[in-house]
Amino acid sequence: MRLTAFCLCLAVVISGGCAANEKMIEPQHGPITELTAAEADARAEAVRRDPLAYLKKVTETCRALDSYRLSFTRYERRGLLRILYGPEHIDCWFRREPFSIRMKWTDKDTKYGESVYIAGRHNNKVRFVPRIWMPPLLPGINTIDLDTPVIWGEAKRPLTAFGLQRLMEQTMASVDGAGEDLILRYDGLLRLEESGTAVHHLHIELPASRYKVNVQELYVSIATDLPAGTVLKFPSGTIDAAYFYAKIDQSSPVTDADLVMDYERERMRSKGSGTE
Repeated sequence: MRLTAFCLCLAVVISGGCAANEKMIEPQHGPITELTAAEADARAEAVRRDPLAYLKKVTETCRALDSYRLSFTRYERRGLLRILYGPEHIDCWFRREPFSIRMKWTDKDTKYGESVYIAGRHNNKVRFVPRIWMPPLLPGINTIDLDTPVIWGEAKRPLTAFGLQRLMEQTMASVDGAGEDLILRYDGLLRLEESGTAVHHLHIELPASRYKVNVQELYVSIATDLPAGTVLKFPSGTIDAAYFYAKIDQSSPVTDADLVMDYERERMRSKGSGTE
């Protein structure tokens, strides 16, 4: 019993998160109040008639985005004991060229504060500032290879896999790969509780004989035709990962100035004022 408790604590420390409640992750169907019944039926019927065509439309909509800001909620099964961790609440900045991602964790009890990656800069490494530091992490800016968080169970995928376009392209690759064994079903309209976003719900099921994680619940905003979230599950129904996207802002380009971490801003401000 003591050994089990120790292992659980160790897994939490290494993964830097808290175990998630699976039952609270998947949204429930409910009324869409911003549309009349007739409008809701018309929107739903358009997707129900050809869900594959709609997935392709969403993918192309994502490919047209050069940069954006959004609020990201992450749940992932990882670490020594393969525990589902989350929710992690993260503010994100995305830029297509050069490929750039900045993440800022907004939960105060998380292991990390911020990270940034800009393709081709800083020896093509991820730079990050831990909120809680202990060896081998150092106070201030640390640098790691893109794959290091994956190897150490801190994330399921490298930063280069992040983004709305990447999500849809990975989804379409799985859909195409499943061929005739694909189950693609439109499950209607619902509202994501945390963000309040009204979405189309599409159920994607791949052959379990070829896909370890074979079920995807995909949620797409009815207002923007952009992904609002996805839940990935094993054949048993157990959740492997879930990602939700809210407050997607395309109003102005993401620039180099947006990709500077707060820690760096404070250091520059201190040097400028001569207080460092």
